[in-house]
Parts: sequence; C-alpha cells; structure tokens
Amino acid sequence: MNAVTAPRAAEAVALVAERLADPAHVAAVASRDDNRDPIYGAVMWGPLTLSNGLPGTALLHGELARADEGRRATAHRHFAAAGQALDSAPSRGLFSGPAALLAAAQTCAGPEGHYASLRHRLAAWVAEDQTERLAVFRSRTGPGVDWGAYDLINGLSGTTRLLLDAAADPAEAGPGVESALTESLHHLVRLTAPVTVDGHEVPGWWVPAELQLSERDRADYPRGDFNLGMAHGITGTLAVLCSAYAAGREVPGMRDAVHRVADWLLGWTLHDEAGPYWPARAGFTDEVAADRPRHLFTRTAWCYGTPGVAAALFRAGTVLDRPEWRTAAVEALRAALRRDESRWAVEGATVCHGYAGLLRVVARVAHAVPDDTELGDGVARLTGRVLELADERAPFGFRHLMRFPAAARSPHPHRAVDTAGMLEGAAGVALALLPVDDAPLPWDRTLGLA
Repeated sequence: MNAVTAPRAAEAVALVAERLADPAHVAAVASRDDNRDPIYGAVMWGPLTLSNGLPGTALLHGELARADEGRRATAHRHFAAAGQALDSAPSRGLFSGPAALLAAAQTCAGPEGHYASLRHRLAAWVAEDQTERLAVFRSRTGPGVDWGAYDLINGLSGTTRLLLDAAADPAEAGPGVESALTESLHHLVRLTAPVTVDGHEVPGWWVPAELQLSERDRADYPRGDFNLGMAHGITGTLAVLCSAYAAGREVPGMRDAVHRVADWLLGWTLHDEAGPYWPARAGFTDEVAADRPRHLFTRTAWCYGTPGVAAALFRAGTVLDRPEWRTAAVEALRAALRRDESRWAVEGATVCHGYAGLLRVVARVAHAVPDDTELGDGVARLTGRVLELADERAPFGFRHLMRFPAAARSPHPHRAVDTAGMLEGAAGVALALLPVDDAPLPWDRTLGLA
C-alpha cells in the first residue's frame, strides 16, 4: 500500500464495517431468498461459517477492535449472534460449526481474554471431534485419502491449526486439546509418507477416484489426483506443519515431512512466458509420467495456484532456514504479477478466488522482503484492483462474483451475490485491506498465512 491507496483502503474498511455493524441486518440481507448460489441454488448464508456467516463478520470486528476498543461491543454482538446457531450448525472443519466459532472467539477475546469459559468448552469440543475424525481415518485400509484427511477449510489441517493456538492459551488448553493436537500432528506427518499405487511410489495425500467429491472430478481424474491448493490441497498442510514447527511443537518426522512436501511442490514448478507457476491439481497419470505435462490449469488466487503455494514455501523456507525455497516463492510471485491478468482466473474482490486473497498473500511476503520493489508495487496495484470493485450501492460494500451454468453463453459471465463473511464476503475484503505489520493478524492463520 502507498500514500495514495492507504487512505482509500481505510475508507473502504470503514464502509464495510458500517454496513456489517448489525448482525440482524447482515442475516436479513444475506439470507434473502433471491441471494442464491447460481450453480447449486443454495442461499448464500451459513450463520455459523467463516466463509459467509457471522463468525466471519465477528473476525472483522474483532480485528478492528484491536486498534479501536469502541468496536469491541460490535464484535461481541456478532459473536453472540453466531453462538445462537451453535446447536443447529454442522461441523465441517475450521470453517463451519463450533471450530468456526472458536476461531472467532480467539480473535474477539482481546487483551482482556474475554469468553474464557466458552473458549475452553469450544476447544474441548473441537479436540474431541478431531480425535473422532482421526480414528475414522486410522480405521481405513489401503492407500489413498479424501480431502477431509488434510485440507485447510474442511479437513484436519485447519482444525489442527486451531488446536495449535488453543494449546498455547491457558484458558483453552487441557489434556484433551494437548492429546488431539499431538495426534493431529503425527497424522499430518504420516500423511506425507509415500505410498505404492499400481506399482508406482506416489505421495501419501493421493486422492483416488472413488474418494473424489464430485462426478466431474471422478471423470477428470479417473486414477485420482494430487491437490496443490492452499484451500483443499497439501499446501495448506505444509503451512500448518510450519506453524507448529515455529511454535516449538515439533513431533518426530516433522522436518522430513516439510522437506517432502516442499520438494514435491518445487518438482511441480511449471513455466510459461512470464516465469514459474504451480498448477491447481495434478492427475495420477501426470504425476507418474516420464514426461510430465508442460501446462496445467491454474489460478492466481489464494485458494489455488501460485499465491498459496508461494506463501507456504516462503514460510517453510523461513522456519527451516532454506533460502532457496524463499527465493523460489518470491520469483513465482513476481512472475504471477507480470503475467497478463486475463490469465489469472481471479473473480471479483473476495478472498477465496478473488483479488483480496491474492493481495493478502503478496502483502505478507512483501512485508518480509521490504526491498523487493516488484512485490511492493504489486501490493499497491492489487489494493487498487480491490478498491475499484467497491460498490456503495451494495448492501455490504462489496459483492461476491460467482460463475453460473450459462456463463459460457453470456456476455456477463458472473452473477453478483451479497455475501457477508470472511472467505467469500465483504468482511474478508476489508480484512485484506488492513495494514500488514510484523505480527500477523489472527485471521491470517485461517488462510494458512501465519
């Protein structure tokens, strides 16, 4: 950010905070019957989710309260409203259910340590749920896992990251949390060990066709695949293992696991005229081929593609003192910024696959490499891209753009929906516009950036 974009960013954050001040108003707008996902038809409202619900809006107000204590009451209103949905919300990892509420509580607790009793109960619940999920994975036989074994949003990596903070907080720590965290770290380390499939030694996070989430994935990857994304792939696991290592929570084999994942990601570095990049996913056939494909689909977003991989590799290079990993990450981010934006596959302002997530990654790495003018210029440019999408007519100040089934035949390939939360909504855009300093904000950990 620079002297021109910083004031405009602050104004945009203030606008979003004002539009998201009343949780009842947020719920009324976001849960409108016409505010639906254009593909699946679901209303874009999950009251107890970080993606598009009240834990996500509570994160924003909790972060703002760090600099403005007057916003603490607003954060509390959102957190309390989210808590009312606790009994009816399913648990799907870090981003949904009690884990999402705990993530919000940890952010909204403030220096006074609010919600200590509730945080203790939530941490114990997350630990028990994690232990049960780990037992399910241990009971499976044969190679291959599904995304839930390791992804950041819905899987065991995200909740492991949450337990890492819980174990370090006296208000949340306890034998159950400690045991679940240790077991989770062992699980993630084991997951990186190679397995043998059809006579080929491949990474242990291979997802076979029968465990893919959709019919389309089963058709696209008839022999399974390897996911490189931060959101649903092994990159998120790498980020969490690095956070654990940095926090002094090393378990046997952790360093080797980090090396295995980092080396594998580096082995999947592809190139185009702009420079190096990483694909979103690689099929089994691609992985074992003598001559790997030179080009695969990717995004230039937080969820998939170079930004997420670069963020995790940069962090791994920092905590394990591997400067060549940091160099590879920075070079790939520079190449991403040089690449024609029409090839980014970035959609709208929001975090997951929009400009805000890309901005946050580049801003965090640029802060760690302050003399890199390309990254610094990229932060200013991406901030400008986000601000161009601000819309005072939108109920929350920014809209979430989504593709719809007839997009290929339409001059307008996206449909704008009003989403409030962190991953897919206006709260996340505002969070991404907050200044970056030496101490990552707590919300950064939900993205694998801290």
